[in-house]
Amino acid sequence: MKYFLLVSMMVFGRVLYAQDNSKTLKHKQDSNYIASYTSELDLTTRFFNSIKFSRYVLRDSRYKERLRYASNENLIIGVGVSYKRLTFNLGLNFPFVNSRDVEDKGKTKYLDAQIHYYLDNYVFDAWLSTYKGYFLTNPHETTNQDMADHSFPIRPDMINTNFSFNLVRVLNSEKFSFRAAFAQDEWQKKSAGSFLVGAECNMMFSKGDSSFVPSNVRESDFFDGYKIRKNTILNLGVSGGYGHTFVLAKHFYLSIVATAAFGGSYTSLKSHDDSQEDVHGLTFNVNYSTKVGLGYNSETFQIGLATVQTFMTNHTSLAHSKITENPGNVRINLIKRFVLKKPIRLPILNKLLD
Repeated sequence: MKYFLLVSMMVFGRVLYAQDNSKTLKHKQDSNYIASYTSELDLTTRFFNSIKFSRYVLRDSRYKERLRYASNENLIIGVGVSYKRLTFNLGLNFPFVNSRDVEDKGKTKYLDAQIHYYLDNYVFDAWLSTYKGYFLTNPHETTNQDMADHSFPIRPDMINTNFSFNLVRVLNSEKFSFRAAFAQDEWQKKSAGSFLVGAECNMMFSKGDSSFVPSNVRESDFFDGYKIRKNTILNLGVSGGYGHTFVLAKHFYLSIVATAAFGGSYTSLKSHDDSQEDVHGLTFNVNYSTKVGLGYNSETFQIGLATVQTFMTNHTSLAHSKITENPGNVRINLIKRFVLKKPIRLPILNKLLD
């Protein structure tokens, strides 16, 4: 969204919280593997560039081609600060940076907010995203558009909203750090990995003024001939995966996390054609997500690239038909850490984080 002010989760931004009350739970990290910078005398500052995106894909298992819709990706430039377990990020969408291809791919307006809670052995993630304005990325593969026409069909009316929640248990949190690559307030000093188990819930709502399947689609029975213009999807699943950080010379790192979830799904479809009845029912879903981080990390400085993608594929009650939603982001972080002479005295904040 042009002139869009992105405040990650409003006041809290990206919240990274872990209980550190010594009378109840102690963080059992191995200091030979992980250095943490979340004490009351640590302050982490960041400058970042971020690109967030949303993709919506209609698939028919009888055909290789897929209808792939995408948001017009915008570059966000921002700053942030972390203290104890709290991170606040503020990003701006600069129009002079993101105005070049609006005529070709249309304008995307969006809200994208995230919460991440990091306990000793658990990671809790929550997302709320709404994107309005998509374009068809592959018209020559899926429609009868003239090969000499290199334009992208634009759908400014298309809206996609996603609520997602997942909880993951990190089985080797003593040696493997999620935060080092993806929250930037820890330092993974030695290579280590961990198996992951968890559960997740996703709710997805998409709608448009007309059918997502173009009238000039190449295969007339694509998506079983259903003129879908609205879908509601709810899925629940259990997940498992593995994460590993490879460390070279103590400072250079490559972190890879991959999880897959399997579960049940409720899908409801509404057609643009009044002669086609609403379709709904219980099916199954397969979701998977990837996180990749790489860069240089040290006691006082870090520079790194981090990418996060989620692929949520839901079978529908129509024969051969699937809907995949793919939100994600790519981010470059420049981090500088400071040691304070005395703790920051903010009574409400300190009570929340202690």
